[in-house]
Amino acid sequence: MKRFTWPLQRLLDVTAQRELALRAELFAFARRIAQQRQQIVHRRSVLDGMLEALGRDASAERLTRQELFMRYAETARQEIDSLNMQLESLRKQRRQKTAEFSKIRSSRKALERLREQARRRWRRDYMRFEQKVTDENANLAYARQRARSRTAALG
Repeated sequence: MKRFTWPLQRLLDVTAQRELALRAELFAFARRIAQQRQQIVHRRSVLDGMLEALGRDASAERLTRQELFMRYAETARQEIDSLNMQLESLRKQRRQKTAEFSKIRSSRKALERLREQARRRWRRDYMRFEQKVTDENANLAYARQRARSRTAALG
């Protein structure tokens, strides 16, 4: 049986590879987003812990530490805002990659459907060809058999 070959197979293979690469990028974005969130939570918990410790201090020490805490808190809040901006940027990039991934995936699935249709058509045509060859061979065998029997009857 002749082997099925599809002219768009290379395109399907490349599309599948691109889908895998985009999937890996999406997982990388998910990891980076999780790390950003973790950093934000950590910085906020450090601030909350410092504020709680400041609340437990005696009033004489509290004033000097409170001024230091306020300066630190402002810097920490700026860092948290910066991390939040980076987090939003990562989310935006992930949304873009997700849209691209969806397009590639639908393209791959469409190519796979086309390949299956071509394979079914090829198989049907090949079966018809084999049936035609079998019919021709049977007709030739019958004609030879008749010719032999006529020759034997005449001869």
